[in-house]
Amino acid sequence: MRKLLATLLLGTSLSVSLSLQAQPIDQLASLLSGYDRFTANFDQFITNEQGVRGESSTGHFTIERPDRFAWITVEPFPQEIISDGEYIWIYDPDLEQATRKPADENTESAPALILNGRIHELDRRYEVELVQQMDDVMVFELLPKEAQEVMFSRVRLLFKDAVLAELLLDDTLGQRSMIQLSNQQLNPEIDSSIFTFDPPEDIDVILDSGL
Repeated sequence: MRKLLATLLLGTSLSVSLSLQAQPIDQLASLLSGYDRFTANFDQFITNEQGVRGESSTGHFTIERPDRFAWITVEPFPQEIISDGEYIWIYDPDLEQATRKPADENTESAPALILNGRIHELDRRYEVELVQQMDDVMVFELLPKEAQEVMFSRVRLLFKDAVLAELLLDDTLGQRSMIQLSNQQLNPEIDSSIFTFDPPEDIDVILDSGL
């Protein structure tokens, strides 16, 4: 689960009115524009290829575009994933270990492209379809154009009242991760220091060059 959370780097969100005549990529672009900061609580669980539910986790995150975020897992094991735009820190308090890696190492995955609002790059890598639109709910499905180039075989985004509410990720190993959001806030006032990580004393620090 810790490795999965670090891989997802999750984030995402939206707002803005949509035109029914717009193409799906344009509708998604509208939902993913118009904000600089986003905060939410999350509940995440994974399932295997047989649909058996596995580990779950809860926590909260804060995003500030273009590439700063703080993803804090509270249960079942505390973990912090912090990006200042240059480096990503993954800190496991109970393991007394922190790993630092270049932030650009993870910018090509679908969650990172969504997080950073890189719609043109997302459109280049994925086919975007609007698979459900009813009342206040819209569901988009992203399928890779070149399967060998991506980490996820399918991504689904559910928006309720034009705000991201669920994120589903199927990886190429047959594992599914569902992230449900609550208490979403758009453009809240935040303390930018949350995107800075200073390793506590007496822990192991691993510097990953990404090579």
